[in-house]
Amino acid sequence: MIRIARAIPPIMRRIGDVGRDVLTAAGWVWSLRLSSVGLLAGALIIFAGCQRGERPGQAAAAPPPPKVLVSHPVERPLAETREYTGHLEAVETVSIRARVRGVLQKIHFEEGAEVEQEALLYELDSSEYQAAVDEKAADIARLEHELRLAESEAKRSSELYEQKATSRETWDLKQNKLAVAKAELERARAALRQSELNLSYTKIYAPISGRVGRTLVTVGNLVGYNEPTLLTTIVKMDPIYVGFEIPERDLLRFEQTEQSQSSSWSLMQAPLGIGLETETDFPHIGIINFRDNRVESETGTVLLRGTLPNPDRKLVPGLFARIQVPVGRPKPRLLVPETSLAADQRGRYVLVVDIDDIVKQRPVQIEMNLEHRGFLPIREGLTAADRVIVSGLQRARPGAKVTPELVQPEAVVQVAAPTETAPRKVQ
Repeated sequence: MIRIARAIPPIMRRIGDVGRDVLTAAGWVWSLRLSSVGLLAGALIIFAGCQRGERPGQAAAAPPPPKVLVSHPVERPLAETREYTGHLEAVETVSIRARVRGVLQKIHFEEGAEVEQEALLYELDSSEYQAAVDEKAADIARLEHELRLAESEAKRSSELYEQKATSRETWDLKQNKLAVAKAELERARAALRQSELNLSYTKIYAPISGRVGRTLVTVGNLVGYNEPTLLTTIVKMDPIYVGFEIPERDLLRFEQTEQSQSSSWSLMQAPLGIGLETETDFPHIGIINFRDNRVESETGTVLLRGTLPNPDRKLVPGLFARIQVPVGRPKPRLLVPETSLAADQRGRYVLVVDIDDIVKQRPVQIEMNLEHRGFLPIREGLTAADRVIVSGLQRARPGAKVTPELVQPEAVVQVAAPTETAPRKVQ
């Protein structure tokens, strides 16, 4: 291009005026073509912009503020708690044994079933014991007859002795014979009672109501030959115990709380929350009814025991259990849903919406050893009037404006479960 530009002046001088006119016209045509190309390109750009719905010279509209769900902190009475582990225990456990020797004839229960008190469980062969009863009854009948004869003879001897018609030796003999007859009859009657008792032992009844275990002896076996044979066990299911150990540090903390609250709260009457291994909460409620009288020196712990109702028999002795014990009486606490809490390098915080719908980051401190079914207690950083973002935190930025929708905090906690309904708006 540079070479062409340098060659133009000599050419122009050679071709003269005519040549200049020709070249000038050609340059104008070329310039016109370039201008046309530029105008066409500009038109295409304007057309494309119109296709996107934009007008020339008008900026794109800003998106609306994001929508978030907010709720006020809820105030509820809560107590500081301690959590322990323990095991469920039966209030009563009875071993069913054969008290007499005999062959097992019948079993009157299903293994693992619930039985009522005085329900018939086993029957032994009673023929031997029925024969003993019959024999003792016959002995009594014979001895009663002998007693009547002895009484008659003693009476006759007394009359004769008063008339001085018989000797003192004869009278003494008749009185001794009467006394022996009475003693023999009483002994026979005692033997009869024992035989009747042994006969009754051939039928074995449930001493308590509860769940019967598996039978350890089958029909046809001889039981009670050398010692009382264990046949089965019965466990009382309702109520049920829960036993657990606490460290001496916690025991001292409980005692300090008892003293500070002027006997208005006592560990021995404190409610218990019990949860099984498959339960996330503490749905079963009991009460402490026993504290051991000493601290184990090797472990530094003391044994506690609580009792709780078990009408549906869901709680089984031996199961692992989680135990929650309150420390003192409940106090009012501010609670927010767990979904509203976040954390960064500086600590825990929540996002609140001010009166102008601007998001503010608010540092908070939670109460330790306190939780309430999806809520977290706030010790510092919030008031009951604050609007806390409980859903949509990912759309909210500190300093940005949002569109808040007020909902009940309980509804937000329910939404966290997949089977629950949508949040309920505040009217």
